[in-house]
Amino acid sequence: MAEKRIELNSIDIALAIFGSCDEHIRLLESSFGITAVCRGTELKLCGEPDAVAAAGRAVDAMLTLLEHHTPLEEQTVRYCIGLATQGEETRVQELTEDFVAITAKGRPIRPKTLGQKEYLQTIKNNAITFGVG
Repeated sequence: MAEKRIELNSIDIALAIFGSCDEHIRLLESSFGITAVCRGTELKLCGEPDAVAAAGRAVDAMLTLLEHHTPLEEQTVRYCIGLATQGEETRVQELTEDFVAITAKGRPIRPKTLGQKEYLQTIKNNAITFGVG
C-alpha cells in the first residue's frame, strides 16, 4: 500500500479539486482504485503504488489547469485522468497556452482537448480545412 501527500495552496483549490459534492475526487478514486482524504489543504492518496502515482499525476494536471484559470468540470477531470493513465499529463499545459476568442464576459475560449488544439492549429495554418465527424 502506497501513500502520496499533495499540498494544495488553499482551501479554494481543494474545493475545486474535490468538486461539487466530491464528484471529482470520487471519479479519481473509482478510476484508479485509490482512496483520497483531504485534511485542510493536504490531499492524501492511498492505494497500489502504480495507481497512486497515476492519480497523483492526474491531480497535478488538474492543478495546472486551475493555475491557468481553467475551471474543472467532469469532462476536464476525465480528460486529466485519461492523460495521466497514458503518462501524458504534462501535455495538459498545451491546452492553456492560447485561446480562440474572448467572450462578452471576458472569459477566454480555449480548446478542451489536444485534438481540438491540433484542429485549431490546422485551421490557422491552412486556407481550407475540412472537419469530418
